[in-house]
This record gives sequence, C-alpha cells and structure tokens, in this order.
Amino acid sequence: MARLSSAAWIAHDVGLATAIGGTLFGREALHPALREGIADPGERDRIADSAWRRFSWANLAAHGAMAATWFTGRTMLSGREVNRTSRPLTVAKDVLIVASLATGLASVVLGRLLGKRVRDRELATQGIEARERAETLRRAVGAVGMVNLCANLGILGVTTALAMQAAESSKFSFWSRLLP
Repeated sequence: MARLSSAAWIAHDVGLATAIGGTLFGREALHPALREGIADPGERDRIADSAWRRFSWANLAAHGAMAATWFTGRTMLSGREVNRTSRPLTVAKDVLIVASLATGLASVVLGRLLGKRVRDRELATQGIEARERAETLRRAVGAVGMVNLCANLGILGVTTALAMQAAESSKFSFWSRLLP
C-alpha cells in the first residue's frame, strides 16, 4: 500500500544519517587522526582535502535526498493530519531542512575554496597574509559545518517526534492510507 512512502522515508533517513555521520567522522576522527599521524601540515591539508572532496558528492546527494523526500511529502500532508502539536513541528522541520541545505552547500563551496588554496600552492611557503586567509576559510568551514550538524541533529529530533505522534494518531492512520 505505502511502498513509495516507505522508500521515501528510507531515502530521507539514509540521507540524514549520511549528513550527520560524515560531519561527525570528519570532526571527531579524520582531522584528529591527521593531526596525530602526519607532522607536515601541507601533507595533512592535502589528505584532508582529498577526503572531503570525495565525500562532498555523497554529502550533497544525501542533503538532496533528505530535502527532496521531505518536501515531496509536504506537498501531500501539512502536519495537521496528526494533531495540534505536529503542525508546528512540521514547520520547524521545514526551516531546519532549508538551514541544512544552505549550510551543507556553503560548507562544500567553502571547503572547495580552501582545498583549491591547498592544492594550488603549499601554504607553508606562502606569505602570512595567504596563510591567514586560509585559516579564515578553515574557521568558516568549521563554523558552517557545526551549524549544519546542529540543523541535521534538529531534523533528526523533529523527525522522531513527528513519527511518534503519527504512530499514536488514528487521524494520521486514515490519511496515510491515501499516500502512494
């Protein structure tokens, strides 16, 4: 009955898991391991850039899948089909998904700019101004990435709350039967 809806929900959750997991892996595992294992900052930057360039495609696809499935479903349901609390949660999720898309894309663009600096010239051999610009980009990528992680964790929390409310709603049970 609801095979397409189930597939969309799975794609949404896999996209969300990829976006959260990739950011956590990079922040908590990849970068600390590179700092511990590679003494040369230039080599560390090149490896990090290579890893993030590879992952950025999966990350963009993950954000796209998460947003596309949510907004497609939103054309069919408003959140009012569940209960009074679900409507504001639905709107909150709309806002969080837009924030996730914007910060996810910004993170990739800023990361690519930083990576280009790393690939074009050895930062260690550049003047202090060039190194400061690269460090500013690094901080921007980190800050935007943290906002993206927070937005995605918020989406996870709201998604869970909505699913719990839907499971308890006879009204939603009726409306969900109409979904593809």
